[in-house]
Amino acid sequence: MKKLLTTLFAILFSFNANAFVLSPHVGLDYVLSTANGYGDIDNLNGATVSAGVKALGFLSVEGYYQKYFLTTVSNGSKTKPTAYGIDLVADTLNLGLVELLTTVGYGKYNLDGGRLNSKMEEFENETYRVGFGVQFNPTDEIGIRAMYRWVIPEDDMFKKNVQELTVGLRYYFF
Repeated sequence: MKKLLTTLFAILFSFNANAFVLSPHVGLDYVLSTANGYGDIDNLNGATVSAGVKALGFLSVEGYYQKYFLTTVSNGSKTKPTAYGIDLVADTLNLGLVELLTTVGYGKYNLDGGRLNSKMEEFENETYRVGFGVQFNPTDEIGIRAMYRWVIPEDDMFKKNVQELTVGLRYYFF
């Protein structure tokens, strides 16, 4: 019990000394996706909005919502896929102006409105995401980020995997 109290005291003391830094941020990214496997959709373009908190200067938790632009599948119907979830982003190497990033995450990818084959009009699948990237920080508030992600669906009924390339901006409030 004494160890627990000592640990809590140390955490509170470091928080009061501003050693425990929380930095909220928002982001906007362009997304280019390449889907591999089954189905009629191969390439998608879209945008992602994200909000997160960076803790201790090297670890971020980010929630995202991804919306793809309208696309036509092979049978002529149209679909507008979406995705949402959460990512954990770590500064693997922080050089101040440039950060090398790694990420792991979990999300849901949805297809609506298109007739992908004779049976499937809607599709929702839970996915795991892993990736790496780089972020350039010209100021303390602005970050320019490029990421590559490998998206692995739990169920490969529609796609075996999706590869995503994102490029965008981050704004850090403090």
